[in-house]
Amino acid sequence: MRISLILTLACPLALSGCYSGHWDAAEIMVTTMPPGANCTLTRHGEKIGDVASTPGIAMVSRSGDDVSITCRRAGFAEATAVSHATGSALGMATITEGRSGYAYQSPVNIPMQPAP
Repeated sequence: MRISLILTLACPLALSGCYSGHWDAAEIMVTTMPPGANCTLTRHGEKIGDVASTPGIAMVSRSGDDVSITCRRAGFAEATAVSHATGSALGMATITEGRSGYAYQSPVNIPMQPAP
């Protein structure tokens, strides 16, 4: 009986270490072909994240608005793609403690063309 009580109290403490603290952030995996591009993520023209070298992951704040991704690499023309917001503000309210449940299309694969 005493061991059951100890385990009942210890398990929630152990599981609390699994919380990453990123409920308000979403991951967007960005890949380019060829790899090695530098990408900037924007929402309504405001920079919200970047990927120093593709493939890579950017953490962005959750929102119902799409994210534009612009990539640059020497010898290639600039390429742009959009990661669309999915979900709803109510869709994951239980999991995210009432915060927005929006996620983003990921991975985003961006083909790059050689510069003219």
